[in-house]
Amino acid sequence: MALVLFTSLAVAQTAQPKHEPDVPYLPTTEEAVKSMLKLADVKSSDIVYDLGCGDGRIVIAAAKEYGAHGVGIDINPVRIADAKENAKKAVVENLVRFEENDLFDADIHEATVVTLFLLNRLQESSIFRGGV
Repeated sequence: MALVLFTSLAVAQTAQPKHEPDVPYLPTTEEAVKSMLKLADVKSSDIVYDLGCGDGRIVIAAAKEYGAHGVGIDINPVRIADAKENAKKAVVENLVRFEENDLFDADIHEATVVTLFLLNRLQESSIFRGGV
């Protein structure tokens, strides 16, 4: 247990996102996760992508509750480390993977379900980075 805490702490102190995230990290509620997966009608044959996955709870729930495969994308390496640890604890690491990447650059071509949980407003530096 101390080794895990030390490892997570070391990652948190040294790993930095490529740029500031466009939205702050706010964990999705359990109720919202269940509702999103139910609305998407997730099945074991699905590949669920969560863009801005944070601690991985959506893809982990898809794997645990439905037997689906999942991929979580997050720009923050600390969140990716948390998500991997959470998948291990949930014993679904064989069904999910997590990728440190900007959601706007991620290759999601194999997804059958895509989730994205955002606030009602992005920071000014977000989608319109290209000057649109």
